[in-house]
Amino acid sequence: MRRSGSLLAPFAALFFFTFSLSAEPKITVPVRTLDGKEYVPLGALVDAAGADASLDLVTQRGKVTRGTHVAVYQAGMTMLLVDGRLVRCSYPVMRQKGEVLVPAGAAAALLRSFFPGTVCTRAESSLVCAPPAQKTVSPGDAKVETVKQPLNGSHDRIGFIILDPGHGGKDPGAIGKGGVQEKTITLSVTRKLEALLKSNLKGVRVVLTRSNDSFLELGRRTDIANGHLKGGENGVFVSVHVNASVSPRISGFETYFLSQNPSNEEARATSALENDVVVLEDRKHGGAHDDVEHMEAMMITTQIQKESSLLAETVHAQMARVLTGHKSRGVRKADFFVLRGSLMPAILVEIGFITHAKERATLQKAAYQDRVAEALYHGIAAFLKKYNSAIKNK
Repeated sequence: MRRSGSLLAPFAALFFFTFSLSAEPKITVPVRTLDGKEYVPLGALVDAAGADASLDLVTQRGKVTRGTHVAVYQAGMTMLLVDGRLVRCSYPVMRQKGEVLVPAGAAAALLRSFFPGTVCTRAESSLVCAPPAQKTVSPGDAKVETVKQPLNGSHDRIGFIILDPGHGGKDPGAIGKGGVQEKTITLSVTRKLEALLKSNLKGVRVVLTRSNDSFLELGRRTDIANGHLKGGENGVFVSVHVNASVSPRISGFETYFLSQNPSNEEARATSALENDVVVLEDRKHGGAHDDVEHMEAMMITTQIQKESSLLAETVHAQMARVLTGHKSRGVRKADFFVLRGSLMPAILVEIGFITHAKERATLQKAAYQDRVAEALYHGIAAFLKKYNSAIKNK
């Protein structure tokens, strides 16, 4: 079910929309304070900007467009994607009594992107955005301040790690000879990794998408991760899987980051295998992988792809160092549904082949699972050190 911007709310009486001689707009929208947090009604912003909007009432995802400019949001999340750039806030977009409320800082960032060169100021109960030469609010007036643009992901330190044990519940994942199931191995390894991270990385939250044998839709996994994002803090998403092949001779571990252009046919086949879980999902509710607007919103930005590539390289290097005696198949890229929608550095790790007799036996041993967890821990820790060090110098 879709709802157009004109249906969001009739806010015509709450704003003024004028043009200077240069046809640059001056926009004034109301600001509401709720529980000490400042919000702008999206309906007022849409009407003032001459934009269009849509909202999916089931997924709570919406889109605002004006010409070639696009902004996408989701109620309950602390970020928007504005013209392909992530904008994060300290508190989330919310819906109240049928209307969408956007954090004032995010509203200002959206208007600045939609109207390049615009300066946004806070004056009493309004947000005023206009070209610098047309600014009507005196700098000396009371309660006037420039609304700063929220930090983007490249300036936010890593504050949490999301660990995603592949498959679960009614989805066993790949099944090896003797009934060995991927979901059991991935949960065991991920729990061991969780313990290592919690013991050694103080001040960093560690969250599992599932901690038992439960089923999660692919889109829900990244929704869980994105739900932890907030202004000034970024995260890392690591999905752990076990591979399979039609050939019993193929073995080894590999690490992936998201791309719609797979490294090779093997990478394409691996992603197709992992994506097969969609047949078990409840289609009546839709899915992140099947929602066109959500895909537009969740398209990976250049910055996130660079960070994901670095995360993959760093983690894989440690796996190659620790997992001696096992074949390194390298870092690859492919279109994994579980990585779609991640608004942070994200990778998928295939820790071995359940269809290879020797590797299948090894994957079930606690000692080898410990080594895999150790390798992943060292890789994640090394990435966090590189990442947080780099942002200090920005």
